[in-house]
Amino acid sequence: MPHAKKEDIFYTLLKEFAAKVEETAELYDAILLGYPDTYPQIPRMHVYEHECDEMVKRIMAELYRAFVTPFDRGDISSLALAMDDIVDNMDGVIVRLDLFNLDETRREAPQVAELCLHAAREFRVMIDHLPDYKNDPVVMEKAISIGNIENEGDDIYHSALYRLFHEDSYDARQSLAWLRLFDRMEMGMDAFDKAAGVVRSVVMKSA
Repeated sequence: MPHAKKEDIFYTLLKEFAAKVEETAELYDAILLGYPDTYPQIPRMHVYEHECDEMVKRIMAELYRAFVTPFDRGDISSLALAMDDIVDNMDGVIVRLDLFNLDETRREAPQVAELCLHAAREFRVMIDHLPDYKNDPVVMEKAISIGNIENEGDDIYHSALYRLFHEDSYDARQSLAWLRLFDRMEMGMDAFDKAAGVVRSVVMKSA
């Protein structure tokens, strides 16, 4: 009986990384949905951010040693760094909740976090199917879906800023804090689309 072909190390590492991104997004969503009651969970976000940094280092080390890679080594590097940016931005939002001493949340924050979790789940499926990206349509379908989710995030972001400066009683400190937070949340959604864009490019190069 023939042995199943061993999976390329880069696919294995990217799958592990995508699973960690999804796990981080679950925590991110939970913190923002329940804040300020979820304040004690904030240190866990730093743990995930550190673990993802270590995953990037492992991928870069493997790239340095590898003679052959399953797709362009520059794309592997770009994908890993974009995935790290996703987590860095989620961590950045949660850090700022603490730094800005905010004692309540705004309704758009958990809305964006929910979209972020949706994008993370689509992203994990995309990476799980990546080893067969030349033949498996799911890879491009999910890469496009993530772009659409990012567009939904843009709409919430614009709505959040409008309400921040038009509909609510103006408080300069709170408004500045939330402006910074929403900007960072938007960067997180953009990072998902950037990472998915690397995958879209990989698929298109093989077409």
